[in-house]
Amino acid sequence: MATVAETAGTAGPRYTKVAIWLHWLIGLAVIANIGLAMLTEDMPRETHRAAMDVHKALGITILALTLLRILWRLGHKPPPLPATTPAWQRPLSKVVHFLFYALLILLPLSGWVWMSAADRPIDFFGLTTIPTIVAPNEGLADVLHDRHEALGLAMLALAAIHILAALKHQFVDRTGLMGRMNPF
Repeated sequence: MATVAETAGTAGPRYTKVAIWLHWLIGLAVIANIGLAMLTEDMPRETHRAAMDVHKALGITILALTLLRILWRLGHKPPPLPATTPAWQRPLSKVVHFLFYALLILLPLSGWVWMSAADRPIDFFGLTTIPTIVAPNEGLADVLHDRHEALGLAMLALAAIHILAALKHQFVDRTGLMGRMNPF
């Protein structure tokens, strides 16, 4: 059986450096943002409010980075999957990537619309206030609160599946697939 080091190059071509860094920046920001949302629920009001201000600004950052990543991807095709990838995993990979992009847009956008409808401006790290995109509407704000939380849980589940699949490919299948996204 080959070692990981011996198979590191078998995954084929790598993503571009820009795609790699956007992947990791977005991924870490998403994990941090989900953590902020989940861990601050029972905190005192002022601490919770400060954490949610960071959560909202980070959500806008994730949206901007995702749009940049999509634009980058339009001009830079991702490397093909290794030839050893089972046929059933190929379409599944495309579906997972599509779901990630959909959630990376819908999750922060739903939060932005929710805050707009709730008439709660988003302070972007003290630099500027993000403009509202809908008029205040209490009913819409209530609906979007629930949708935003559901999208967040879907993102958490998809991220967990993605991480577990990457680890399986690397350490069980020993495909060296993670080398394609290694920033170093």
